[in-house]
Amino acid sequence: MKVCFISLGCDKNTVDSEKIFDFFNKKYKCDIVVEPERADIVLINTCAFIKDAKKESIDYIKYLVTLKRRGIVKKILAFGCLVAENAKTNEYDDIFKDVDVTLDINKYLEGLNNVNDRMTDVLSFSSFIKICDGCDKFCTYCIIPYLRGRFKSNSYKNIIEETKKLAKSGVKELNVVGQDILSYGKDISNSSEFNIKKEKPIVTLLRDMSKVSGIKWIRLLYCYPEEISDDLISLLKDNKKIIPYIDMPIQHSSDKILKLMNRKTTKEEIINIISKLRNNIKDICIRTTLIVGFPGETNDDFNDLKQFVKDIRFDKLGVFTYSREKLSKSYNFEGQVFEEVKEKRKKELMDIQKEIVKEKNNEKLGKVYEAIVEGRISNKKDVYLVRPYFNARDIDDKVFVKSNTLLISGSFVNVMINKVDGYDLEGVVV
Repeated sequence: MKVCFISLGCDKNTVDSEKIFDFFNKKYKCDIVVEPERADIVLINTCAFIKDAKKESIDYIKYLVTLKRRGIVKKILAFGCLVAENAKTNEYDDIFKDVDVTLDINKYLEGLNNVNDRMTDVLSFSSFIKICDGCDKFCTYCIIPYLRGRFKSNSYKNIIEETKKLAKSGVKELNVVGQDILSYGKDISNSSEFNIKKEKPIVTLLRDMSKVSGIKWIRLLYCYPEEISDDLISLLKDNKKIIPYIDMPIQHSSDKILKLMNRKTTKEEIINIISKLRNNIKDICIRTTLIVGFPGETNDDFNDLKQFVKDIRFDKLGVFTYSREKLSKSYNFEGQVFEEVKEKRKKELMDIQKEIVKEKNNEKLGKVYEAIVEGRISNKKDVYLVRPYFNARDIDDKVFVKSNTLLISGSFVNVMINKVDGYDLEGVVV
C-alpha cells in the first residue's frame, strides 16, 4: 500500500511523527509517497496550540476527506493535539466524522518517547531531539498540559543512545526540544545517572550529549527563563559544542500581565537573567516570543512592553496575538481584547523589532562566521543557503552566500557577511 505521512505543528510534533511513521512503516512495509493524492492511506499529526495551527490542521483534514470521497485516498488516520483536544471537548466531531481512525497520541508516547528509531527528515545533517514531554507550568493561556499531560523526562540512557544513533547517521546539529527542556530530570533526579551530581540534570545531560563524536552543534530551544541556572550559563560559556543561542519565551514584560498569565518571573527577574546571559556569554543570541492582547492588557501594559522591547533589543523576536482556547484558564477572564487591537499591537511590536534587527544586522557586516550549509538555491547554481550559529533552522532569517566551488549540504564553511537585505543577510565563503 502507498502511504503518505503529514506532520503539522511544532518541532516536538516532528519528532513524534518521525517515530510513529517509522513504527508504522516497519510494521506494514508500505511504499512511502510524498503527495497525499497518490496515497492509499494518509497519516496526519495535527496541532491545536493556537487558532491558526488548528485552522491549518482542520483545512488539511477537510482536503483529505475530499480525496477520500473521490475514491483517491482509502483511509485517513489522524492523531496529535487536535485529536486530543476533541476527545475532551467534542468541538471538532464534524471534522473527524469521515476520518477512519483517530488516535490519542498520549497512549503511544509512553513507549515511543524512548524509542530511537525514526524516519528522519530531509535535513539529515540537522535533527530535533525531544528530551521531555508535557508541562507542569500551567500558564493560563496554554492548553498543552491538558493535551500532553504533566511533565515527564525521557530516559537519560535512551537520549544518549539516540544522540549516538543520530550522529552515526550523519547528524551534525542537534536541536534540543521539549515543552520545558531546562526542567529535564526533575522527575528522575534520584536515578543513578544524576544522584552523584551537584548540578541540574539538564546540565549533566547536555554535557554528556556534547561528548558524542560527530555532533558539532547543540542548540537549546524552549527554555523558561526561571530555569536558567548559573551552571547552565557556565556550560554555555565553556562548552564549544553548545552554541551561544537560547530560545527563551517570556511572553510579556508587565508584572500585572505576567501574573495573570501565571508566569513564574517578574520583569526585573527577566532583565537580570538577560543581563547575566549577555555578561557571561560572548555574542549570545537570545530569541524570545511575546503575546499581545492577553485579557486585561491595557494601553499602559502594552506601552510597557514596547519600551521593554526597545530597551532589551532581542536578537530574534516572534509575536503572537492571544488565542482564546476553551481548555485554558484565561478563556473566561474579563477584559478580552478585540482582534483588531491585537493585530495592531502585533504590528507595532514587529515594526520596532524590524529596526532593531536592521541595526544588529549592520553590526555583522565584515565579520566572519562559521555556518552550516543547508543547500544550493535551485535556480542559482552558485548561491547557497547557510546558517551561522545565530539562525535556528526553519524559524529564523536567511543567509545567502556565493561560492564558485561546490558546497556540500551539512558541511561547515566560514562566511563573511557583506550585505544586509532586510531581515536576511548575504555573504561570501572565505
